[in-house]
Amino acid sequence: MNRLNLVLVSCFLFIACNSSQKKQEENKDVTKDQEEKSEAATKQVEREAFIPTDFIVSILSQLQIKPVEVYQELLVQKKMPYDSNSTIVVIPKIAKLDADGTSFSLDSYILVVDSETAVIQQQFYESNATNGWSSDAVRLAEISIDTAKYMVTKDLRAFGVKLLFIGASKVNPYNYNSLSLFVPEKNGLRKILNAYETASFSGEWDTRCEGEFISVDKKLIIQDEQSYGYFDILVKAGMTTTIATEKSVDNCEEKKTDSNYEEILQYKNGSYTTLEKSYVLASKSPCQLQITLKGNQYHIKTTKREQKGTFSIKEGEITFRKLLGDDPKIEIQGTYTENEITIQNYGNAMNSFTLLEECGDQKYLRLIKE
Repeated sequence: MNRLNLVLVSCFLFIACNSSQKKQEENKDVTKDQEEKSEAATKQVEREAFIPTDFIVSILSQLQIKPVEVYQELLVQKKMPYDSNSTIVVIPKIAKLDADGTSFSLDSYILVVDSETAVIQQQFYESNATNGWSSDAVRLAEISIDTAKYMVTKDLRAFGVKLLFIGASKVNPYNYNSLSLFVPEKNGLRKILNAYETASFSGEWDTRCEGEFISVDKKLIIQDEQSYGYFDILVKAGMTTTIATEKSVDNCEEKKTDSNYEEILQYKNGSYTTLEKSYVLASKSPCQLQITLKGNQYHIKTTKREQKGTFSIKEGEITFRKLLGDDPKIEIQGTYTENEITIQNYGNAMNSFTLLEECGDQKYLRLIKE
């Protein structure tokens, strides 16, 4: 075989191999796409194969909902411990659902039904446009029913529906629990507390060691004081801040700081809301300092600055996180009681500092609750 023929044969084999390889890669892509579609179809078939109990079938029939329309993974029911003749049922109806099943929005049906006949006694419906029952980057992972003793009036007991959301980010982990409270009425159920956050965990880290994390856990306690006929709810919150530092290889050091704060949920205009606490200077100052506390959030305002953030209270001392003084740039702190906040605004020759220079006419900024 001469050199020309050898070159032609080599070129032919090279082209044929490349063509074959390209075709194999295309076939792999097609196969992968088919597998993904098949997997999605399988999930849909599995969802369509959902067979509810006769009890749930009866409820769905009354609501005119087909079983395939129910996001069955989050369907829950619980018999009332204080009334065995009644059962609480939560029906999550699919409003939107991606093919992979990970992104969805749900309409919510909160029901009280007869424990024997499944006849609906009271119900509350809310569409996905307003109920927050959606799952995407932050996933709605769990729904549960809370039958703790929420006696919101002398004769009226509420029950709760809890949601657990979990974030997908590894660098910025985030999850939280929310609680909604419902009370029975003659013609249905009424929501008196809307998606109140009862626990949370958030942070930012390098996925190895270094980072900062904050966890909050809240406990609700019914009080004797009333607002518009409903008992106030005291919320006792514990907050833990964890700062992780990499000292050396395989040596990750954590420093934890615990703090506590309280807030009040008061009933007004048909539902519970967090009570704001406003503090103003006891004596007049050109800086017009005002501080508002709501939950673990602060809002501070003067003639020069306005800032919002979170605060912590420990052993009678309040720290306004990321609110920095003028000289030096350190977080502003003060003494705290329910009715008063006092901040030492500047020091002396031995210990020189200035926190809020616009309030320089007062060494001690004493704020009283309005």
